[in-house]
Amino acid sequence: LVETGAIICSSLLQVTMSLCFPEGVGINATLDLLLQCLSTEVTCESGAALAATLANGGLCPLSGDQVMSPHAVRSTLSVMQVAGMNDYSRTFNFKTSVPAKSSQSGVVLIVVPGVLGLMCWSPGLDCNGNSWRGVHFCEVNKYFFLELQGYKIMNVLLAAYRGDIVSLYLLSGADVNAVDYDGRSALHVAASEGRLDVIKFLVENAGANCSLKDRWGNMALQEAMRCNQDPAIQFLKKYTDYEEKGGEQCGDSTQTQPSRHDCSCETFEDERG
Repeated sequence: LVETGAIICSSLLQVTMSLCFPEGVGINATLDLLLQCLSTEVTCESGAALAATLANGGLCPLSGDQVMSPHAVRSTLSVMQVAGMNDYSRTFNFKTSVPAKSSQSGVVLIVVPGVLGLMCWSPGLDCNGNSWRGVHFCEVNKYFFLELQGYKIMNVLLAAYRGDIVSLYLLSGADVNAVDYDGRSALHVAASEGRLDVIKFLVENAGANCSLKDRWGNMALQEAMRCNQDPAIQFLKKYTDYEEKGGEQCGDSTQTQPSRHDCSCETFEDERG
């Protein structure tokens, strides 16, 4: 901090540099404010709240108070974007495209405008004076553990809808019991479409759970019954804990669900739309 402050002060106090300030602005007052800002101590929790405030247009998400004007937020994020990571700022901007501010203490404050703000701390620094772990965290170009899982779920559901056994083989290792936003698994989709080959593969080879229920409370067997898929019904009855009382309840439930579309004209692609 002392070295950085000395460099800044000596630069600003030069006669030629003082011409950069607007009229009426005191260099000493500006330096005093700058050094106060550089001396501010924060925790990761309070820093994350500050980052979230910047991401929220100056509105603090904890208190609901407008603590910064939108103009000030825009100016702050612009400076963070182009000069927040020391000499690494341009490369960091190219790789991440998010505003960030680092400190020689190992702190990195990251703002994703309109989405989130966070702060991470790790004291190990790289050659640019930034936390190398913090930089590495920001530069992860794919959060594959989220994206890949989402793509796998969608691919499994589409393969089940199309009756594509080959694709299901290629997707071996994907969680066949994963569900979409409606709680429907690949087995639900295959049962509603009457894809008997897919149903057999999912149950006998992939270990699909026949007892999974979607957000309407239907299992795969009930989906097959609702859509009058007789071959699928006969097969799923062997693998579903289907007692006589449960069967009566299933029949009743299919009669009292006006929110579901009629399966005769509904497709998986329509539900996605």
